Amino acid sequence: MEKKINSLCLEVLNRLNEAGILRDLIVIGSWSIYFYKYYFKSENYSTYIRTKDIDFLVPLPLKFQKEVNVFELVKDLGFLEKYRGSKGYIKLEHPDLSIEFLVPERGRGDDKPYSIPQLSTNAQPLRFLDFLIENTISINAEGLHIKLPHPAAYALHKFIIFKRRSKAEKHDRDIEGALRVFNELIRHKKHSEIRYIFKRMHKKWQQKILGNLNSIEELEVAKILIE
Repeated sequence: MEKKINSLCLEVLNRLNEAGILRDLIVIGSWSIYFYKYYFKSENYSTYIRTKDIDFLVPLPLKFQKEVNVFELVKDLGFLEKYRGSKGYIKLEHPDLSIEFLVPERGRGDDKPYSIPQLSTNAQPLRFLDFLIENTISINAEGLHIKLPHPAAYALHKFIIFKRRSKAEKHDRDIEGALRVFNELIRHKKHSEIRYIFKRMHKKWQQKILGNLNSIEELEVAKILIE
């Protein structure tokens, strides 16, 4: 089953690439964990993920140079276009994989979907996503150039948001994924990169992370950040 889902994900990415829009998207969320294997290049790194959702972060302002109907692009693979919640967020759903688009939430925030007419869809605005946009890497995977958050940014972002999760499953998944990526960075002696990204964060965010780590007794992780 895992191999089938991975193949479907790569097919979606290939179609986005052929349509000329993959370069303007950042793969975030749990699928980042899978693609970090091309960054770490370690046999011991676990790529296992516990979600079928693939989230695409769309930087603002929009930079798409062509119009592509993303639903039409993947419809023949078995995806259905569905509206999630009372606000009308569009989600493309397949029995094995779901696709969502996200944008950074700015100002006082807005719970309405953010329209992306170039893709004939909309996106959900969420806090703290600008931080991921500011810290990205590009990896080569199966002939594709894929943008991801820097692994340190991924882990730090999860250390901020896990307490905002209303569902215990997502709360625990955020912590597990963040620690897995963080510990892999430590194994690769990336201490300076972790601290560089951490120290560039807003002071309140730094304090939030340290407080959250203390609450789950990850004191060694906190110590690495402030050394």
